[in-house]
Amino acid sequence: MTAVFTLVEIQPVELRGPPPLQECRERGCTAPGLVECAYADSVGRPCGTQWCSHHARRIGMLRYCRRHASTVTALGSKASNPRLLPPVDHRGASLVSWICTEGFPTLNQAVVSGLREGEVIFEDRAVNVVHPEGAGRRWERGWRIGDRTGITCKVMICVDEENDALVSLKVNDTALAQGVPPWITRRRLGQRVPPEIDAADRRQFYSFLVGFIGRALAARR
Repeated sequence: MTAVFTLVEIQPVELRGPPPLQECRERGCTAPGLVECAYADSVGRPCGTQWCSHHARRIGMLRYCRRHASTVTALGSKASNPRLLPPVDHRGASLVSWICTEGFPTLNQAVVSGLREGEVIFEDRAVNVVHPEGAGRRWERGWRIGDRTGITCKVMICVDEENDALVSLKVNDTALAQGVPPWITRRRLGQRVPPEIDAADRRQFYSFLVGFIGRALAARR
């Protein structure tokens, strides 16, 4: 048997070095981004942003970008369940947590002032994930009021999956007020304001929520 050979021209292979390192995504930082954010959402989409070791946020054994570190912290132990994680570009959980934390002195006092005799407050320590019937997921945190008979009222700060900037105030699952926080609006427009104006806008935003909380709780009496 005669062997048949086919001659094939072999093209030279260009040897390439490793791709250049990306810079850290922190504004003004020029250090190499050696750490990739560990966040992946409920459908497996990764964040993929790169950070230097100084600006990557460590939570447990993993490191995250600033946004997703806030998300994981907001959810607490629930962050270990991938089905509860927001989409990679969704700020809902962290925004709810921020409002309940920054606005706590004002919002909590409004809830305390609306208690009826014999009632106590059960405050959420982390953001919860709920699945309203016929809708997407919702991230919420707030105050549950109860007495010896059980829960008598709920005051919740909520953000729905369909709009990660729109904050809702719900009392007993009824939306009483909605709005985009002023600092989110300015960020979208690329605007910067002096700290005193920012602080005044935040106070006004929380006062807006407090007004609805006070009226809703007073109406129970």
